[in-house]
Amino acid sequence: MKLVQAETKKQKKQKSLFDYVWDFFASVKVAIIIIVALALTAILGTIYPQENAIPSPNPQYYYMDTYGKMGDLYYRLGLSDMYNSWWFLTLVLMLAISLIICSIERVVPLYKSLKNQPIARKVIAIRSDRLYAVKEAAGEADIDTLAAALKKKRYKVSREAGALLAEKGRLPRFGAYIIHIGLLIIIAGVFVRLIPGAYFSDMVWLKQGERQYIEEVGFSLQNNGFDLEFYDSDQTRVKKYETDVAVYVGDEEKVKKHLIVNEPLKFNHTLIYQNSYDPNPMFKRGAVELFEKASGKSLGTFEINFDDPQQEYKVGEYTLTMINYYPDIKVDPEKGGVFTNSRDAYNPGLQLKIAKPGGEAQTQWMMPLAPFVEEMLGKDYQYKLQLVQVELFNMTGLRLQKDLGIPVVYSGCAVVLWGLVLCFYFQHRRIWARLEDGVLHIGANTSKNWLGMNKEFNKATAGIGIEPVVVKSKSKAKPIQTATSQSDANQGKEGTEQ
Repeated sequence: MKLVQAETKKQKKQKSLFDYVWDFFASVKVAIIIIVALALTAILGTIYPQENAIPSPNPQYYYMDTYGKMGDLYYRLGLSDMYNSWWFLTLVLMLAISLIICSIERVVPLYKSLKNQPIARKVIAIRSDRLYAVKEAAGEADIDTLAAALKKKRYKVSREAGALLAEKGRLPRFGAYIIHIGLLIIIAGVFVRLIPGAYFSDMVWLKQGERQYIEEVGFSLQNNGFDLEFYDSDQTRVKKYETDVAVYVGDEEKVKKHLIVNEPLKFNHTLIYQNSYDPNPMFKRGAVELFEKASGKSLGTFEINFDDPQQEYKVGEYTLTMINYYPDIKVDPEKGGVFTNSRDAYNPGLQLKIAKPGGEAQTQWMMPLAPFVEEMLGKDYQYKLQLVQVELFNMTGLRLQKDLGIPVVYSGCAVVLWGLVLCFYFQHRRIWARLEDGVLHIGANTSKNWLGMNKEFNKATAGIGIEPVVVKSKSKAKPIQTATSQSDANQGKEGTEQ
């Protein structure tokens, strides 16, 4: 006894790192913990939209401006792009390893037990089956008749002297492991994203007339026109937003389409969706009128392109020189500074020097959306600049989605569906017959659907004159206790209800 214990301890000490890792991932508890961790992190990823779904090209500002400090924390923790994060992919990889090891640990013994199941099964095991019938004064001819009947039912029949094993539907016993294979294929589809050039998902924001090259997909997109309609005059309920988009490779136009929601353009394995638009209109062009402030007399007008303003404008005898231009002006009274919030003309601010021959030049501000701030930044203006005509436009938001792993994921889903069908709609059925001392013992076992097994069993045994039997309850299907050897019990064990 001491020798056995010493040998056991020695074997434990000799356990390698590989063995520890294998045992760790072979644990069902570990698999459950990984699945729960994935579920919880997936929930965290749905608190706020992910970066590829937000209506902004600047996520570092969007989460703070839209959701406050919690949104900023969400972005800083990396939860805004969680499904591409290294730690989420690590959890997915751990789940894949667990599925592989758990499957090997269980499918190999199952395969061996089914491959090596005895044809000449012990009578004690047959009598313990929930479906059991017996025929007195039987012979080999009865086994032949039974075998022929079972072959007509598409059973695979194996024979030995005085014994029979009929089996069909073995594959459903492996249905759970087929589901595991499907899940592994799906996970493989997820990791296809890590291959350079296989995955790209991002928002592209385009002004009207703007062309932008997207390096990850190797082509350019151009916004040839954006159409935005509202249901009401207050512009609170959007009716539709659509874009005339063109795809360029180099300077060659390859394809163009009028994009509407849910009807993407596909080019070079990339789907281009009409996803969003910037609700804040931008200034494109405008007509500015110059007035003499004291008399209110109009001195003339000039045209300005807010995307590319000129350095100098002429209005009659007056010369207007651009000193500063802020496309999206912000004034910070505390710091006493003026800066631009973005490069797009959402709220333009112009600082101009106005001069006429023989007169003293004057510096003046013009802010179409905040004229009251002009007085704060200036003193006694002699002139007044007023925007009398303006052309506004919205920036369209296009989502590009390239994912070469999607066909792999769909294939995995098909395999999972196949495994589910096998598990729920098909059964593994086996029938044993053993002739002993002129008595034919017949037992049957199935993984599920005992009612169907019962009907099939009675039809097969009716040909040899056996009266119909009914399925015994589980409590009555326990093995009969007799003085058999342990080896006999083990031999008859395969085939009892799982």
